[in-house]
This record gives sequence, C-alpha cells and structure tokens, in this order.
Amino acid sequence: MLVGGLAVHYLTRRDSGNWPGAVTMDVDFGISLAAEGGQYGPVQSDLAGLGFKPDKEQPNRLVRQVEGVALFVDFLTEAPSATSGSRTVDDVVASVVPGINRALESRRTVKVAGRDVYGAEQNCDLAVADIGPLLVLKLNAFGGPTGRRHPKDAYDVLLAVTSFVDGPRAALEGFRAEGARGNTGFDTAVEALRRDFSDINADAPLRAAEFLRGTLDDALQVRQELVTAAKFLLGE
Repeated sequence: MLVGGLAVHYLTRRDSGNWPGAVTMDVDFGISLAAEGGQYGPVQSDLAGLGFKPDKEQPNRLVRQVEGVALFVDFLTEAPSATSGSRTVDDVVASVVPGINRALESRRTVKVAGRDVYGAEQNCDLAVADIGPLLVLKLNAFGGPTGRRHPKDAYDVLLAVTSFVDGPRAALEGFRAEGARGNTGFDTAVEALRRDFSDINADAPLRAAEFLRGTLDDALQVRQELVTAAKFLLGE
C-alpha cells in the first residue's frame, strides 16, 4: 500500500488553486509485519531485476537511477513496542514507523495510469493510505520521534488538508478519528502539530515556505495557511 508523498499526490486535487501539487522522487510502501511468510513474495529480488539496489548511505532504501535522477523505494512497517529501527518482512528490510497498521486498515483505491520502467503504458488500481492515517504519518515524518524535518513533509501536510479530494472538513474528521481508533502515532502527531506547526515562526511553516521557493508574499501566505491548517486539525 502506498504512503508518503505519492499518497498525498493521489489524494489531493490538481486544481487546488494557490499551490503546486505534491512533488516526490520517493516511493513509500506500507507492509504488514504480521504477513511475512510469502505474502509479498521476493519483492526485493523483483525490484533488483528492475535495477533497484540498496542505497550505499541508507541500506534500508532501494534506489535506481532514472535519467540521472535517483528514484528511491522505501518499505515501512509497524512492530509492537518499537518506534524506530527496522524489521525484515520476507526479503524486504522495512523501517519501523508507528501508524502504518492503521494506514493498512484504512485505505482507498485510486486509478493510476502511466508508463512502467520498460516504457509500456499501464493502467491499474492502487491502494493508498486514507487521509487520517496519512496525516498522522506525515506529521510524524516531519516532527515525530524520528522525524527528518524535511521541508517537503511540512508542505505535504498543508496540501493534504487544504486540497484533499473530499474537502478540508473530511481531512479534519479523518485525522481526529485516528485518536479514537488506536493509531499508535496519533499522540506524537498531535505533539508535532502543537510544537512545530501552530505558530507562523515555528519550524514547519518556515520550512514549507522554503520548499515552495516563491516570492516573499507567497512565503508569508504559505506560512499563514499552514498555521491555520494546524489549528484546524487541533480544533483551536
């Protein structure tokens, strides 16, 4: 199941108005630790046949050069009582990320069309994390216990709320429902919202504006809108 920036891409409108859509060269897949034993097959072997190799700097990631650009594939899973580290699922080394199990439970299917690595046109149905679990994952990717504080993750939170295909209110309801549904990443996601997203001079608004690289007016607007989205999610 698809999580991360591509999931944001497929769950947001292209005609959202002010801001460009989600941009990523990473493909993040959520997989279940409980399903090891053949369910996924020789995934890493199959990807190796397509030119993906373990990244030298981060062995948990697979990478392939596409016209001089690095395309990364990451696998994420959830493990009891663990908030970081990695686990092996079949032949895949997956990073441990709280909240992945809820994303696997709450998914939607989108239509995807494009060219595969061989250049052939393909059309398929793809499972992606639904908006509530996805926002939990994105908030923790930025400001959670192992958050990377990447500007793109902060910007993705803005898009996921303001440009969600079912509307901002549905994004709000989906996120808040994760607390009652036992999402193991929910509490740290709320902490990240309060600490990193709720003030115009906090880390996330500043980094989101840097990612956009627009005018000074654009930077101020994206900071203001991200703070508004954070307070919206917090119910403030």
